[in-house]
Amino acid sequence: MDTSNQTSTPTVLLIDDEQMNRLLVGDYLRDSGYAVLEAESAAEGLHIFDNVRPDIVITDLRMPGGDGNQVVTRLQAIAPDTPVIIISGTANLEEALGTLREGACDFISKPVRKMDRIKQAIDLAMKKARLNRENHCARQALEDEIQQRTHELRDLNAQLKHALESTVNALGVIVAQKDPYTAGHSERVARIAMALGYAMGMPRHRIEALRVAGNLHDIGKVSVPGEILNKAGRLTPEEFEQVKAHPETGFEILKDIPFQGPVAEIVLQHHERYDGKGYPRGLKQDEILLEARILSVADIYEALTSDRPYRQALSHEEAMAHIIREAGKTLCPLCACAFTAANRSGVLSAIARNEHSQYM
Repeated sequence: MDTSNQTSTPTVLLIDDEQMNRLLVGDYLRDSGYAVLEAESAAEGLHIFDNVRPDIVITDLRMPGGDGNQVVTRLQAIAPDTPVIIISGTANLEEALGTLREGACDFISKPVRKMDRIKQAIDLAMKKARLNRENHCARQALEDEIQQRTHELRDLNAQLKHALESTVNALGVIVAQKDPYTAGHSERVARIAMALGYAMGMPRHRIEALRVAGNLHDIGKVSVPGEILNKAGRLTPEEFEQVKAHPETGFEILKDIPFQGPVAEIVLQHHERYDGKGYPRGLKQDEILLEARILSVADIYEALTSDRPYRQALSHEEAMAHIIREAGKTLCPLCACAFTAANRSGVLSAIARNEHSQYM
């Protein structure tokens, strides 16, 4: 354990092969209040450093059996926060600059005519080292705080996601209680819409929005009387107007729920048509969200291949022919192409058989 920085008397390791230099500099440092350790070679100095861990190192540059550059390089590797001061009378300017580039904090030329130059260099280096330690501690504390907050946010997001999923499930139950047909229909529409999203290379968060919107696209039907939803014959114009209100009702129900993605807007637009003849706004082509255009294709296909109170289901081939026929007319051609691609991959048949897949 490094305890050198916990004492009130800083410890200086003085490395110099010339005894007279060690005597002069060492006596001056002791008189200035420093504890001084001495070594006459780089190897001896590094051995002392490993055992004592002084606060600062002062080393000559050229010595038998190793030089000051070795000391700087070694300490940069094992103790980069320990300041190293070079004192040398043989180095030229380029060598002096080289030691500073390698990590020495100061360079003092021999002979040292003003000994207080050494103390100034030590005090400045110690101050810099202390500030570096404080900055490191502050940075570490900040990183720890950020990490803690990140964990807390992840936990909170997980709780919010769970709560949101529970809300979605509860809304689905409401729809199922009002119209049992709608519940199974909505789940299949969601799975088909996700399959189209994957076929179009959409990112995961947008596919998730498709899943939620698909499951909830008919939530607005809770405001439609049950006798209209389950009517065996053709609806009257007045009854159809009540049914047409369900996208706007669904939007009002969902608009304030913090879904990941524009779920409420997708639900509002899922009966818009590519040619502008849909409802409730009469949007056309790219005015309609891509997710809503995808949901429209999935909704129409699933409705055509399901039995309704007023008609029997069409075959898969008949429904596919309808999708292809309407591409560029009432349906987005890009989404229709994705639909045929999903069909070739076997995804649609798997959904029709209610097999488990990634499109859940």
